[in-house]
Amino acid sequence: MPEIRVIVMPYELGQLRGGVGRGPERLLELGGAEALAGSGARIETELIELSQPFDNEIDASFELIRLVAERVSAARADDAFPVLLSGSCFAAVGVVAGLAESAPGVVWFDAHGDFNEPASAVFGYFDGMGLAVLTGSAWQTLRSPVLFEPVPETAVVLAGARAFDEPEEQRLADSRIVQVAASDLDPPEALIEAVNGLAPSPSGIYVHIDLDVLDPEQAPVNVYSAPGGLSDSGLSSVLEALLRESHVHAVSLTAYDPECDPEARVPPIAARLLSLVGEHVE
Repeated sequence: MPEIRVIVMPYELGQLRGGVGRGPERLLELGGAEALAGSGARIETELIELSQPFDNEIDASFELIRLVAERVSAARADDAFPVLLSGSCFAAVGVVAGLAESAPGVVWFDAHGDFNEPASAVFGYFDGMGLAVLTGSAWQTLRSPVLFEPVPETAVVLAGARAFDEPEEQRLADSRIVQVAASDLDPPEALIEAVNGLAPSPSGIYVHIDLDVLDPEQAPVNVYSAPGGLSDSGLSSVLEALLRESHVHAVSLTAYDPECDPEARVPPIAARLLSLVGEHVE
């Protein structure tokens, strides 16, 4: 029987169950666990919590990255498929480190670029830097003990992003990251073509889904939600195509703040996505 290892990180930066840190466990409570279990796979859930307080959010965040990397690596060693439910997006760095692919590929769904470095971050928000950390242009001294080699920009697709800080937008334009606009994701052929063009050819792909890639008119995900996003059906369609056409080795759902979603529209969408992941695991 296949196993899905659900790794739960209920943090926004270093704050336990604050803001988007409230989302991971709420998604499990409101249908996520049943969606994964419906696949017939064995489901194991692991909770990540810091064992000690930290003086600042950066140190706390990199410790969480390290813990995620440990759990993902252990899942792979047990031949389990890792699914991360996280508040903050920076946990993606830990997922990629834990997967230890010889040639990692990353598909990053997000309303935002997450490609700031400290010098370009208008608001100084660390969780807007995850993709920059992953690809080697931010916080490399702290990153290097966890992720030895950055992921090449040519091995990354940024999908659905539309809300950028001005300096970040220029950084992305100057990078080699492939961008696919939200308007080009449904139907999914453009994304699959972009993934097929990643270089080097990926040994395995990590799919990162910040749920605010969805349009807020359909699903208000967090305080950073931006108009012009994907529909529920559009996101499901593109994830299904990725799982079918590519070698996906881990998936994350991140950045859901239940306080921004009083009608609880997001959990059923997340459950449908998790159901697709479950169907993929063999």
